[in-house]
Amino acid sequence: MENQDLSYELLKYENQWVAILEDEERIVGSGSDAYEAKQDAERHGYSEVILMRVRATDVYYAFQSGNAI
Repeated sequence: MENQDLSYELLKYENQWVAILEDEERIVGSGSDAYEAKQDAERHGYSEVILMRVRATDVYYAFQSGNAI
């Protein structure tokens, strides 16, 4: 079975933590921190989940590696 693209679904959870099923098919919990997301998933009957923070969509990140001049 091919994994579902959760990109659009994740937009609803900007700046929150989400609990995703291990097969990456569905979001089953959310909260303001990882603990709340895990608890929400467990209330819905899911104990084996992946926890992920959904960052803001209007913020850009720049990374620098190596020696700064």
